[in-house]
Amino acid sequence: MKIRIRKPDDSGQYWTTSINFTEKKLYERTVDIRGDVTKKDPIHSALVAALKASFKNSGRSFRFFSGLPFTNNTLMIGDTPFHIKKTSRYYINGRLMTLDEMCNALARVLFKSCFEKDPIKLLPYLYSTLEIPESIKYVIENRLPYFFYHDFSLHEVRLNVKRISDSECAIEIGDGVWGSISFKDLDNYCSFYVHGKKRSKWKYISPQNLYQKVMGRKPLGSDLKVLVAFLKQNRKQDIVEKRAIELVEDMLKQYPDRLKAVFSETGVLTNLHIRGKKYDWMLKYSGGNSRNQAVSTYVWQPEKEQILDDEGNKTGEFRFVKPSWRGPICIDNMGESTPIGDQFAGRALALLNDVFTIKIVSTIGSFIVDKENDNRVDWNEM
Repeated sequence: MKIRIRKPDDSGQYWTTSINFTEKKLYERTVDIRGDVTKKDPIHSALVAALKASFKNSGRSFRFFSGLPFTNNTLMIGDTPFHIKKTSRYYINGRLMTLDEMCNALARVLFKSCFEKDPIKLLPYLYSTLEIPESIKYVIENRLPYFFYHDFSLHEVRLNVKRISDSECAIEIGDGVWGSISFKDLDNYCSFYVHGKKRSKWKYISPQNLYQKVMGRKPLGSDLKVLVAFLKQNRKQDIVEKRAIELVEDMLKQYPDRLKAVFSETGVLTNLHIRGKKYDWMLKYSGGNSRNQAVSTYVWQPEKEQILDDEGNKTGEFRFVKPSWRGPICIDNMGESTPIGDQFAGRALALLNDVFTIKIVSTIGSFIVDKENDNRVDWNEM
């Protein structure tokens, strides 16, 4: 069975891998997977959903793998074997795990197999993904989400997490104050604060109870006031935007001759000029809170104007007049709710190599009316 994973662009191309079963021969088929743009990790989430529906024989995604003997069989991903067994629980190569854990692990291996074919490397990759639960990988990479109410206001924050042993993590609960939590408890915590599942003993936990659970004692004296103040300083949106702007600032240092930024009086990035390989581009903050187009894209190109005859009638012929910033060009992010800074950075990186980007983003083509390098802005006056 050939698996095709659509690339997250307009190229219409796919990454490919294969799934086979050693104990039952099946007719050949091709399965196409598209990223779920409503999720934090679109491609991984789509693979997990398709696999989970197949094991449960339900859901829309089941149509992809209907009739396939996924359980009690040896599954070949490329040339790498994985034995899957189901009793009252699931096993991969004799290792006990939940359905969620198994589908997340298989999804990672399936995607990895598009680029790595060597079984000697692919099989250890499975075990490395099983060392830490998927939710804990997420919070180590993206910080721990938490929300609480204070003075009738909702505060969404992100806390630092570090792995400190084979079965424990540390959470920064105060400025330089770290408490410990087991993988099991942290995974249970994430079931509510990351995945939104209500069956968690950690749901709606107050700051003082969170402090007590990770520190092993109740907050004393002014501890609670310091804790709340620390939490407020780690607002989720502030952290995300700060990281994104830092990325833009790093890019400005890395490409001083090809990127120029314009900031408002309050220090907000409003415009970013990019000198591409063939064309010049401008990114502009639109001032809105669009989930995927808060940053507008423009290209420096001539305007197309109809030629009129002596009587002022249209002749059907055109000419190109003085160039200007043409746009906005519709360029969406793959995921939703992308920070403004990330939208600036992502588009800038793509447009630095505009020769390639023009080929894979179909909406750009209609704005390119002149030959490469025929119209460039005066970079020194930008």
